[in-house]
Amino acid sequence: MKKIILVSNDKLYFNQTKVFSEFNDTINIIESLSQKNYIYFISRNNEIKGIFRANLKNKFQLKFYQIKNFNMKNKKVFMISITPFNFLVFMILNFFHKNLKGFVILRSDGFKEYSVKYGFFGKKLYEFFFNKILKKLKPIVVTDTLSNIKNFKYLKIFPSEITQIWSKNLKKPNLSKPNLLYLGRIKKEKGIFSLIELIKNLDIDYNLNIVGNKNKLSLTNNKIKVFKETSNKKKLIDFYDQNNIFILPSFTEGSPKVILESLSRLRPVIIFRDIKHVKSKFRGVFVINRNTKELKKTIIFILKNYEKIQVQMKKNKIPTKDQFQKNLIRIIK
Repeated sequence: MKKIILVSNDKLYFNQTKVFSEFNDTINIIESLSQKNYIYFISRNNEIKGIFRANLKNKFQLKFYQIKNFNMKNKKVFMISITPFNFLVFMILNFFHKNLKGFVILRSDGFKEYSVKYGFFGKKLYEFFFNKILKKLKPIVVTDTLSNIKNFKYLKIFPSEITQIWSKNLKKPNLSKPNLLYLGRIKKEKGIFSLIELIKNLDIDYNLNIVGNKNKLSLTNNKIKVFKETSNKKKLIDFYDQNNIFILPSFTEGSPKVILESLSRLRPVIIFRDIKHVKSKFRGVFVINRNTKELKKTIIFILKNYEKIQVQMKKNKIPTKDQFQKNLIRIIK
């Protein structure tokens, strides 16, 4: 059994046999690594349980004060994303253990993300983290379009959390009017505030349903409803089925799972040109400019041609969670 030091910026909650996170993609990675590895965790702690969980038999929480005298022989680092916390952990590990080896998985374009959040200074800060970490850790990427990744040798993987349940009991959509869905984090870089501003001037009847953290939104538009985030697959599937178009307004993305989920339920997707690369070869994904006029035009086109679009969407080959986990295990080996 191999030994992995997993470094995560996400807040994790531990009990004797389980680990909990607020992010399903983090749990997906942990599940993959834990299948044939003993995991030492260095992460931020959460006082409450996240909505996603993984069962673990072999784990240990490694504290900062233990790093200096920790035996690194035959152990590899696996870092989930580049963040200030993860960079601090990396520098401490590297200071005491010069022959540091392992991987860092880049799930989104940090250069663009830090630019959106913090401007020019943020981009330069991320660049510093990026160059330091990639001197030691081999990058695993979810897309070839990440900024500056061409300067390094990297491995590519396609994340997915799609299981068989996503393709069962497909429901016919109600096409009487646009029922738009956004499912994800309520953050600036995710473009949700931009989307809310855009649809203010949408002069057609519509509903926008947002599934995320209710506490981070204050709304006056009665056409917008906010629902609490959930880890229950049946409830997630119901959200897709009850709406007819999924909108992903992000300014930066790596390989968003929500696109695979929407396509699995035969619901067309609208994205903006900032993340045009996530369309890949998938049918049923519409790339548009970030303005109200083009959004309206695309919504009307989709509703008028819905059945034809769905016929094309059925030809999509959707990557699965099982494929992702097997590929990740293969990379670690």
